[in-house]
Amino acid sequence: MSTYAISYSDRAARRKAGLSAPQLASLDDLEKRLSIDPFGPPAFGSRKNGWSITFAYGLVFYDVADRHAVINAIDLVALCVLTRASAP
Repeated sequence: MSTYAISYSDRAARRKAGLSAPQLASLDDLEKRLSIDPFGPPAFGSRKNGWSITFAYGLVFYDVADRHAVINAIDLVALCVLTRASAP
């Protein structure tokens, strides 16, 4: 079974670069699972409309180029995590 490479659009790459260490660790775990099976749970979507998947601190929108075994991360949305100290 081959694994899929993951390619980030410029926008998604900029957002990935701005993630905190815990966010990046969570995304790294997601990338490992996604590279093995970009269509399996917890991914949501279809080959026609694209896919989305959540990780502990955000959401990734992507499509898959099956012929080339590449996942194209189109956008990445990071969620703000409030702690007791930062809560209003």
